[in-house]
Amino acid sequence: MFRISTQMISERAVTAMLNQQNKVANTQLQLSTGRRVLTAADDPTSAARVLDLSGAVETVRQYLNNADRAQARLDTEEGVLVGVTNLLQRTNELAVQGNNDTLTQSDRIAVAAEVRQLQDELFSLANTRGSNGEYIFAGYQSNTRPFSFDAGSYSYDGDLGNRKLQISADRQIADGNNGYEVFMDVPRGPIATVVSTAVLAPVPPATTWDTPINAGEITIDGGNGSGTVSLGAIPAAASAEERAQQIRDAINAVSTETGVTAVNDTTTTVELTAIGGNGITIGLSGAADTTTTGLTAGTTPPTTTRQSMFDTLNQLATELENGNSVDRYIADVQLALENIFTIHTSVGARLNAIDEQNEVNRDIELVLETHLSEEQDLDYTEAISRFERQMVALQAAQQAYVKVQGLSLFNYL
Repeated sequence: MFRISTQMISERAVTAMLNQQNKVANTQLQLSTGRRVLTAADDPTSAARVLDLSGAVETVRQYLNNADRAQARLDTEEGVLVGVTNLLQRTNELAVQGNNDTLTQSDRIAVAAEVRQLQDELFSLANTRGSNGEYIFAGYQSNTRPFSFDAGSYSYDGDLGNRKLQISADRQIADGNNGYEVFMDVPRGPIATVVSTAVLAPVPPATTWDTPINAGEITIDGGNGSGTVSLGAIPAAASAEERAQQIRDAINAVSTETGVTAVNDTTTTVELTAIGGNGITIGLSGAADTTTTGLTAGTTPPTTTRQSMFDTLNQLATELENGNSVDRYIADVQLALENIFTIHTSVGARLNAIDEQNEVNRDIELVLETHLSEEQDLDYTEAISRFERQMVALQAAQQAYVKVQGLSLFNYL
């Protein structure tokens, strides 16, 4: 027969109490944290699953955070683009107003002054900062002021990069546009330039600028569907400069039909602009030839150039101040508006893409959090019931220990 000593009974009772106390303490910790799995030892399989799900949730939340940052930056850019659009529309109104022949030179100078104010405003918009203090049009160099003005010239000091942020496992979104593509690399209307070098020096009267040109001896076709249009008669000129002005005025007199306008870039240079972006075909006959007009018969293909919006506004103001036609710059402003519209559309598309991806990411986040909760969160009803049972068991163990400790043979003597 196995003999049970008083010491053994005591040790077993203490061990039983300690086990119950550990169970109670573990359940109390679960109740206080709301977590079923506190250590990997509690449930190794669930612990590994919790680790994977937690990492997936954090990744999705980072995507959402990146999307919020991109959205804030794009919202700022969109606001700037709206401001630039309004500015260019006002510039177009002023250009049309200043091109009116009924205006005095003083009126044109006043219009030019407002254009220069808009030029300064454009410069300010191009150097806009976001809510975090970064320049939104500087490309990757977001802490560098992108545009500067020195010695009458504007320059871009940012880079050509567009920063991208990850908004899903396989999707990145550009959070802006660099200033070069927005403000500097803007298309201009195709132009053809003819330099009237043949009339710079006196030559025999029959073949130079003092030769009258009959109506129909110069024709223009601007490729706009109106066909060949004849210029009116041009009287004899007193100088090469006057002949260049006569050619300019004759071309502009039919510009509504041809879509071609002319300006004198220098005193003896006539620059033709096809507003519709087509080639220009010039026909010469009779007394009209290169020596008497400075023009060259034939077709000049359109040459598309690009320049900054700042230069366009500056040149527009200069031509208004000089009293010249600004048809060409009206076309340039329209092309600048088209460039802004294209970029604005791109920004809108990216904002829509962010909204759509955010919806997907939030759904994924919800699913992952649900699975994570199933793995690690505590069932409070079950835990409270278990806690109460464990407390009863602990109390019973303590009371049994007290009674066992009180046993002694001396009680029976």
